[in-house]
Amino acid sequence: MSGQFVAEASCFATPSIRSDNNPGRIVTEPGRSYDLLGRNAVPGSHYLIQVPGADPERRWVPYGCGRVNDGTSSAGLVKPSAKGQEERDAYVLAASWHPAFCETRPRRADCRSGGEAAHGFSLHGLWPQPRGREYCGVPAAIRAADEAGRWRELPPVEISETTRKALARVMPGTVSQLDRHEYWTHGTCFSGDADAYFVQSIRLIDELNASPIRALFEGSVGRELSASDIRAAFDAAFGKGAGSRVLLDCESDGAGRRLAGELRISLRGVLGDGASLGSLILAGDPLQPGCRAGRVDAPGFG
Repeated sequence: MSGQFVAEASCFATPSIRSDNNPGRIVTEPGRSYDLLGRNAVPGSHYLIQVPGADPERRWVPYGCGRVNDGTSSAGLVKPSAKGQEERDAYVLAASWHPAFCETRPRRADCRSGGEAAHGFSLHGLWPQPRGREYCGVPAAIRAADEAGRWRELPPVEISETTRKALARVMPGTVSQLDRHEYWTHGTCFSGDADAYFVQSIRLIDELNASPIRALFEGSVGRELSASDIRAAFDAAFGKGAGSRVLLDCESDGAGRRLAGELRISLRGVLGDGASLGSLILAGDPLQPGCRAGRVDAPGFG
């Protein structure tokens, strides 16, 4: 392929589709054009673009991150925050469907059982917005270790034992030190300490799993689920307009299947006041739908 890729969201751009390693922590800039080099398959899931100054410059980004000059659909924020609203009150809740995550990462410690989804959606993270607001006050050595993927070298997160047990329940990746990565990257920009950051994250993912959205995914295992169906379910569960605050991120399993990998849910509000997930979603910034549809994977490989 050739032409231009126009980013419409801030997405990680990685040298490999199958690895989260992102040297230089390269993120696409909404509105910026990049040279388009190719895609991974047809219909595929990722575009190969050139990012000048990155090392290496050839990077993969998911289809949902933007559009090519033939009018391909896009994903990302479609309008800025409303005037007068503080950036620190805007978040994205990233909720993973763990079997899909593990389908392409079978060697990870939290995936050796095939990515069990016993507790519904897994917590990937809670990300203060706008994207790129990361590593707040983090020493250079810690940031360098995190960007290099050396999460075991990151200082442990100081949270209560009660919070740690609850976090292990909703975040399988704690065995791979995902909690350390999420705190030092995103939690340091949260207006509260580490315990408050994870208490709120756990509360939100638990509310999502107590909603009909979990039942929708569990009832769709083995078949394709569309972004429009997911958005309609959010409207029904949380109120009209909630669905427009949800982005579906998909993954390619290397066998020509596109898997529903993660929901990214736009939120706005003061979390410490105990605002419900529904009210936070309805106040969030609208998102584009992301990928059009993805298969809901079952635990196990293949």
